[in-house]
Amino acid sequence: MKILHTTLLAAAATVLLSACAGNAPAPSTPGAQAAAGQPARPAGGHGLDAFLGSYDTNRDGAVTRAEFDAVRVQRFRAGDKNGDGVLSEDEYVAEFEGRLKRQYFDEGRQPDKAYENSIKQAHVRFGIVNRARDGKFTAAEDAAIADKTFKSLDTNNDGSVSKADPQRPPQARGNDS
Repeated sequence: MKILHTTLLAAAATVLLSACAGNAPAPSTPGAQAAAGQPARPAGGHGLDAFLGSYDTNRDGAVTRAEFDAVRVQRFRAGDKNGDGVLSEDEYVAEFEGRLKRQYFDEGRQPDKAYENSIKQAHVRFGIVNRARDGKFTAAEDAAIADKTFKSLDTNNDGSVSKADPQRPPQARGNDS
């Protein structure tokens, strides 16, 4: 009986590990383009390259509004662990931290000072995105930020963001309303 139990446990572990390995995204390396269908990378960052890496899910070099919105909705839903339709600060930061951990793992890195600073910044970001200052980041707040963000990056107004969009200096983007 003990041998059967051990054999079943080993078989279950093998199946689980095989499934995880089969679904794992390819490691993201600087300058490498991920295969179509792979999760968007990186976890965060600033600038056009980070935006494209985060939201260009089909890896065609452009982010459509549909791609952008789909990733944002997926991240919001993934963060809403208690299913109440809003993100608490803990849920918001935990969702980001999960993506950051995956990025570090894919790059073969261990959490470092930059990792710690990114988590601290996520707490600060929550205070900014939670416009109502009620500790509940809503889908409506997220949609308003998404709309402003996308419009500010789609500078040629073609409905997608790519390297063809001339980027304005950060000072000019900060004055968008």
